[in-house]
Amino acid sequence: MRKTFFILHKYAGLFLGLLLSLIGITGSLLVFDHVLDETLAPETVTFRPSTHPASYAEILAAAQAAVPGNPSPTRLMIQRQAGSPHVVRFPRPEGAPGPVEVTVSPTDAEVLAVRGWGTPEYTMTWIYRLHYTLLAGKNGKTVVGLMGLLLMVFCVTGAVLWWPKRSRAKSNGKNGQRDWKRAFSISRSGNRFRFYFDVHKVFGIYFLPLLLMISFSGVTLVFPQQVEAVVGSLFATEPRPALPPSRTDRGVPLTADEVVAIGERAFPGGVLKRIYLPRNEGDSYGLTFRADGEAWTNYGASIARVDQYSGELLMTQNVTEIPLGNKILRWQFPLHNGDALGIVGRWLVLLAGLVPALLFATGSYLWWKKRRLQRQKASTASGNARIRQTSAA
Repeated sequence: MRKTFFILHKYAGLFLGLLLSLIGITGSLLVFDHVLDETLAPETVTFRPSTHPASYAEILAAAQAAVPGNPSPTRLMIQRQAGSPHVVRFPRPEGAPGPVEVTVSPTDAEVLAVRGWGTPEYTMTWIYRLHYTLLAGKNGKTVVGLMGLLLMVFCVTGAVLWWPKRSRAKSNGKNGQRDWKRAFSISRSGNRFRFYFDVHKVFGIYFLPLLLMISFSGVTLVFPQQVEAVVGSLFATEPRPALPPSRTDRGVPLTADEVVAIGERAFPGGVLKRIYLPRNEGDSYGLTFRADGEAWTNYGASIARVDQYSGELLMTQNVTEIPLGNKILRWQFPLHNGDALGIVGRWLVLLAGLVPALLFATGSYLWWKKRRLQRQKASTASGNARIRQTSAA
């Protein structure tokens, strides 16, 4: 069994390790995607201070006027922290990789940037596409999900191969002891092969829990229905509620500010994160909040639906009060990007994303070095055989 695991671990790593490294490195960059985006595009965080911030209605109107054709916005993503902008999203233009996003100043509704999501000019979203779909749409997304499953296989087979064997020495008729200290340490003997072997082994085992968490959560994001079925068979779950339409189809729609005031009464102490605009005359407003006790920091999973005409509160769901199975599923994305683990967790997830590249590099070196030594031995043996044949003749 150990030999089978070794062969699987080695050749799967050699053939697919580079792709897994790419997914890991891009994932590491996305841990602080908002910070990096604001660094790469400083114009999006350059706006005049004000003691009277612009209303959501003003933000939406300014963003809509900045997009050719004046399409209706689909959502407003609230500034993630003081000093950050609001972002308004519009439908994806035909042939574009993603929707249009307009960055707007929260103080005076000045449009700061109009960018196409997923384009090279919008660097962090392009990296997101590369990480999530390999720039290959649904097929690429499926490949990424399968690579997540492969990473889980690497974790299992790597743990089996790492598990130290008993030493050959025996005392009192008993087998030798396992060298646990050696299993968790890196040799400094000066032997390069041993050093890279230890680096491969030690980094793999130390980051094993994080790699399992990241791989499972990634698989959940790509194959949500399949994972939901598995989780539902083990824990109590309930189906996601249907989003209710507005009950009134006539009248003057409420403004986003009026709807937010209604939703905030349903989540006292909650932090508004997104406003989903009605898609048509019969649709309702959607609001997401970060309620107390949620796993998120930059986002929110608690929701409220409001009739766009009457202001009736049609539905609320506090994510901290849902069944355990649903909580497990909702935790996967904030675990995947480290959001649920605070700033320390984010840095750990960032480092974990780099580990597959380290393991691929060290594993490739070990394979190349061993193969080279085998060829040298074979060449030496062949040469000795020719010498013996010549001597015999």
